[in-house]
Parts: sequence; structure tokens; C-alpha cells
Amino acid sequence: MRFTARSCLIAAAGVVACSGVAEAVGEHYKPHDPVYVVANKVGPFNNPSETYEYYTLPFCRTAGKQKRHKHELGEYLVGDRKVTSPYQISFLDNVQWFLLCEKTLPPSEVKMFADAIEDDYYFEMFIEDLPMWGYIGEVEGEELLLGHLETAHRYLYPHLHFSIGYNVDQVVSVNVSTNPQRKLDITAESVDIDVSFSYSVEWVPKPELKWEDRMSRYHDSRFLPGSFEIHWLSIINSLVLVLLLTAFLTIILMRVLKNDFTRYMDVEEEEMGEEETGWKLIHGDVFRFPSHVSLFSALVGAGGQLCCTTFLLLFCAITGFFRPTKRGAILTAMIVLYALTSFIGGFLGARMYRQFDGPSWVWNTVLTASAFPAPLSAIFMWVNTIAWSRGSSAALPWHTVMIIAALYFLVSFPLTVIGAIAGRNMTGDFAAPCRTTKVAREIPKDIPWYRQSPAQMFMAGFLPFSAIYIELHYIFASVWGHKIYTLFGHAAF
Repeated sequence: MRFTARSCLIAAAGVVACSGVAEAVGEHYKPHDPVYVVANKVGPFNNPSETYEYYTLPFCRTAGKQKRHKHELGEYLVGDRKVTSPYQISFLDNVQWFLLCEKTLPPSEVKMFADAIEDDYYFEMFIEDLPMWGYIGEVEGEELLLGHLETAHRYLYPHLHFSIGYNVDQVVSVNVSTNPQRKLDITAESVDIDVSFSYSVEWVPKPELKWEDRMSRYHDSRFLPGSFEIHWLSIINSLVLVLLLTAFLTIILMRVLKNDFTRYMDVEEEEMGEEETGWKLIHGDVFRFPSHVSLFSALVGAGGQLCCTTFLLLFCAITGFFRPTKRGAILTAMIVLYALTSFIGGFLGARMYRQFDGPSWVWNTVLTASAFPAPLSAIFMWVNTIAWSRGSSAALPWHTVMIIAALYFLVSFPLTVIGAIAGRNMTGDFAAPCRTTKVAREIPKDIPWYRQSPAQMFMAGFLPFSAIYIELHYIFASVWGHKIYTLFGHAAF
């Protein structure tokens, strides 16, 4: 018992350490203390999953090798690659204009900036773990409206304006903007272009914004898409539709059962042996074992594990067990919780397999442990290989892959085996509540088109889909978007 309690404490501490618990206080500054600007990544705004390191574009660099910041597991998963930038900012010191560097861009670097501007690239920076975004440049001209992109003008934004909000001695908000008056035309890609990169700093008092609430402003950030509010109309529509479908189905079933019971009460005893009709035709087929017992049991176990993982993740996020606004905290917590709930998946899969009287419980345990991770790993290797070949920061480094693999083989798989042993030993044979036929009933083939499998599958899937399609659209848009959409309004990045 002591070992079990200690193991649970270690596991809980691991979740907290990996996911990130909310700090009680932030960094406190004195006047003129340095405030560091961290450059992270660049990429096309319309495809947030395609990101690259900030200095893949020829921005101004610090002297010597760029200093990389330490990254947590979740930050690697979301594609963060933080490096030190040459911007020099000190606490409460306003800067009207400061020259960062002067560069002469050769045609190759000019083309890199021009291509990035055409693809609507944005950049991401951090100050005190607060993200800020801005565009690299813009494309202008009447030719752009006509679809002639090659003749439009491309402008680079070499000047950045940092607006930093503070409350007493803490940084509570950051924002970066560009000055359209200082844009530089880089349309001519075949000549060298002289660029002067500069910046300005403005400190704005924010006494009403506390450090603990500094992430709240990102709910309504103008840079991010503004269609992630709670969609009450679609929620009410879904609830009403589900209630109506449930009521209709209940009424139909009750009428059918009432008619069957009335008819059976009127039948004489000598007529009871006649052929059955209605719902009693299939009562002997309901509890017959499926043909692929091992696969069915493994999928049930994997599904139960995913449901428990989702419930625990939402519970931890709502109760404040970890900060959803911390970079990559949700992904880290999801991986850790999935590994810790492997016991449930193994237990459910082995329990059902034992009730089905399956002979190869070892193979069933392995199948349960790999039912979800195996397809996910295949897709991940394909996507990660493509990202790695393109030099994208979305590609996970090898040590991150090794950490996830170790978490699976050293935590998830052993817990699945332990759960399978417990489920097998704590379950007996399945006892059906009615007689089960050994031979399946023959399904008639000469039936109307609306009673055939394709039509039934379409109608069975269309009704639930019509109840959730609006919210499903925003969920999918947020999965590949800049924010994670949540029903309760807890914004997370």
C-alpha cells in the first residue's frame, strides 16, 4: 500500500511538472532592468501548422551564435523554437526610435522576404512568456485585386513598435505593431537593397490588469481570428434537435412494444409456438459473440481509455490543476494522462475479452495497447518526415520523440498489462439474459433501397451530424488554427 501511494504521488507530481502549475507571482522588475524579447517562429498565417524558426529569414541577429532558450515538452509539440533577439528593452524606459542594424540584402535574401510576404507570413515573439504577433510585410497594388500577383508591389516592415503594459513592477501585457509609413519596397528582387531595421518602445500603465489575469486579453485579440466565441444559437439548436429525436424514438418504441404486448396477451397458449414477429425476431441474435472478438475488445478498451483521458483533461483544466494558457500545457497533460489511464484501457479490453471466452489474452493485451498508438504513430512519422524535410519547426526533434516513446514503453504499456491482468482475473463468463442462437439469422436481400445498408448508414449518421456540425466546424478550425476553441470560454493557445 505504501508503494502504491508513493507511486501515485510521483505520478501526480509528474503531471504537475510537465503540464505547468500556475505560478503565484511573476517576475518583478526595477526601473531600467533589462526586459528580454524572445523570437520564436515565422510562418504563413493561413496555415499555422506550417512554422519555421525565426531566423530562417534574414532578420538582424545578435553577435555570435544565437542563444536558444530551454523548451518544455509541450513547447516542442507546438513547434516553438525560442531564441534570443537583439532588441534591447529596459523596464519603464520609452524609446522613440532606435537603430537595430543596417543590412544590405542580396537578391537571394530579398527573394526570401518577398516570397514570405506573398505567403502572408507572420512572426511570433515573447516578452515574459506573453506572445505577440505581427506581419512581416504586405502586398499592395491594383494588380493584386485583378489576381496579377507578379506585378504587385511587395513591402517589408523594417520597423517594429513595442507597446508594453505594466502594473507597478510587473509586465502584464505586450503588443507589437508595424509602421506603414516606414515600409520598404522590395519588389525588385534582382538588385541589392539596403535595409535599416529599427524599433521603438512605449510603456503603458495598466493598473486594472493583474498579473494573474494577463492572459485574459488574448480572448479578444485582434490579430487572432474573431470567430471563437461561444455559439449559443447552435448549442440550443443541437439540444432541441437531440431532445426531439429522443422523444420521437421513445414514442415509436413504446407504441411498438405496446402493440406487441397486447397481441401476445391475446394469443392462446397453443399458438405460442408459432413463428415470432416484431422485435422478438432478433432477441436471440443480440447477445451472440462477434466474429472478431479480440479486435472488438481491444477497440472497446482503447475507446474507454480515450474517454477517461478526455474527461480528466477537461476536469483538470476547469479546476485549475494546470494552466491551459501555458504554451503546450494541454498537449503535455494529454500525453501524460493518456499514459496514466492505460490501466483502464487494459482492464476494459481484457474484461470483455474474458467474457467472450477469448483464448489468446496476451495477444489481446498487445492489441489493446497498440490500437490507438500504432495508427497515430504511423501518421505522425509520415507528417513529421515531411516537416523535417521542409525544415519546419513543427518537426519534433529526436530527443522529444524518445521521451514520448519512453513514456509509452515504460509507463503506458506496463499499465495496460497490469490492467489486463486485473480485468481478466476479476471477471467471469458472460451470462446472457436470454437464449442466444448459434446461427445468425439470414438477412433478406430483396428489400427496398431505403432499408439497405448504405441508406441506413447515411440516415443514422446524418441526424447526429446535423446536431453538431456547426460546433464541429469551429472545433476543426481551431485544431489547425491559432487558438484552441473550448465551449466554456477558457482560452488556450
